[in-house]
Amino acid sequence: MRKLKFLIPAALFVLSLVGISFYGGPVTYTFFWLMLLFPLVCWAYIFFVLAALKIYQKPDGRNMVCGKASDFYITLQNESIFSFSSLRIIFYSSFSTVSEINDNAVYELPPHSSLQRTAKLLCRYRGEYQVGIKQIVVSDFFGLFSFTWKLQEPLSVIVAPAMIELNELRSDELPSSADRDSLTERTEPDIPLREYAEGDDVRMLNWKASAAMQKLMLRERKGEERSGIAIVMDPGRYSEETEEYLPPENRLIESMLALSLYYVKKNIPAEAIFGMGPDERRLIRSVSDHELLYETMSRFSFREDKDFEELLLSLRALSGYRLLIFILQKEDPVIFERIAQLNTDLVPVRIYLASEEAPEGVENGGDQRFALFRIGTEKATEAVL
Repeated sequence: MRKLKFLIPAALFVLSLVGISFYGGPVTYTFFWLMLLFPLVCWAYIFFVLAALKIYQKPDGRNMVCGKASDFYITLQNESIFSFSSLRIIFYSSFSTVSEINDNAVYELPPHSSLQRTAKLLCRYRGEYQVGIKQIVVSDFFGLFSFTWKLQEPLSVIVAPAMIELNELRSDELPSSADRDSLTERTEPDIPLREYAEGDDVRMLNWKASAAMQKLMLRERKGEERSGIAIVMDPGRYSEETEEYLPPENRLIESMLALSLYYVKKNIPAEAIFGMGPDERRLIRSVSDHELLYETMSRFSFREDKDFEELLLSLRALSGYRLLIFILQKEDPVIFERIAQLNTDLVPVRIYLASEEAPEGVENGGDQRFALFRIGTEKATEAVL
């Protein structure tokens, strides 16, 4: 259909050339110049529409929540004396969706009129990025030419992370004290031992060593007994492209918040670790502690200078916990080696990897303490944890 529209003016232009070539005269020359100026008039009209068109868009509040749709208002206004014959709206679609407005719809605006639409805006990821109208496509009266114009001042919103409540986890076993002793005896024969003294915790008795030495021997604790869970999140940024870094960072934030809330509701304290500074560690013992963590994660910035390996080295050891959880976004065998070195108490380690592919060479190797889960970036967080 579009080709047919071009054929008609092209045929008329050829006819005007034939007329001035063989017949001449004022009529044929006037017809020729009209056909010659016709495309210029069409393009002049398109650029006039772009200059005169007023675009207003507003979400229902600048701060939005990931995964929660909110009202979104759009107004196209024509304040000129000419009619705008063909307008089409193209929305940002990588990180958000606008429902109830068709991308393929073509609008016409009479002089001194406006078009108002109310839609639903859904943001898929936590962070700050552009949403709403990305481009406007303007055509001339005859539909022969069109121009796509990108908004110079697009709409930016700040999206808070989703608050996800988990009823269960894919792997939620926590080892008992006896289990921990058994694991230690089986895998670390040269652990520090001393003779049992009155008042010592009998749960720390090493029965295998006691039987061998014919007296009660106690396994020494390494560090403070926290009896909770350590949740360590990778704070680094590994790409300059928004399309590449935003999905995994969103998955890490949602996972950190979902796991801490899950254990708080089970009355199990958790320590969230997401940096080397003292303000980048949070002890989560109650719902109010979790709410403070949520506020921190809402404004948390992943940065290229936040190296996860350096964070692990700064921790030196993670002792006294019942479970170690690491939330990662890159496949690096060195990281797994560092994690093994940190696990001085030989407690279970659970690793969540925001990647669709399993890291090469990383398996549990028959070690029951080690569990690797691929949580990807596309499925719902509650479906992968």
